[in-house]
Amino acid sequence: MDLRAFLKNQIEKGKINWESRSELIRASGENINGHTNRIVKEFEQKFHFGSVINQKNTEIKKYFDKQSKNSIISVEGAVKIINLDLTDDNQISETIIYNRLEDPKFNTNNLKGQTLDNQVSKTKLYDVKITKEFEEKVEKLKSPGIYLSIEDTQRKGSKILRLKTSKEHGNLNNSFPPNEDSLKKIKKMIKIE
Repeated sequence: MDLRAFLKNQIEKGKINWESRSELIRASGENINGHTNRIVKEFEQKFHFGSVINQKNTEIKKYFDKQSKNSIISVEGAVKIINLDLTDDNQISETIIYNRLEDPKFNTNNLKGQTLDNQVSKTKLYDVKITKEFEEKVEKLKSPGIYLSIEDTQRKGSKILRLKTSKEHGNLNNSFPPNEDSLKKIKKMIKIE
């Protein structure tokens, strides 16, 4: 198949997203040279070059920006969510998420990918025995518009501190490990000294 026929065929099939003109020419089996570049130029209005990675980057950035600062994200979960907004022929894998987590231009919220190590160390904070004294401290922080409770998680034996506030108090909905450090953070968030 000559290059013109190949290009027309790609347009008919809707395969119009390509990383570069060179990639398109290589896919046709032709060599990259002045002649093949001129032929591609005739059709270039019908193709999107470089937009494949741009689309992926845009969706990844949108996802990263929605996450809380310094949080740990499930890379597998991120891939599933981001792929919902991408076309079937333009899906991402976990590798690109790990790469973008390392790139401060994308990862402005200082996110980290969940690994077995940080998953275990993270859950350890939630497997605690709640004392009566701690429950009393939690009760003292409650006030109109500020709801704070100790809740069981789906993981057996795990507990979280759940903070919910009204609009007047910032409309927060956060969870924390049930410990003294979390109480300090919550006090700062709801501006209690």
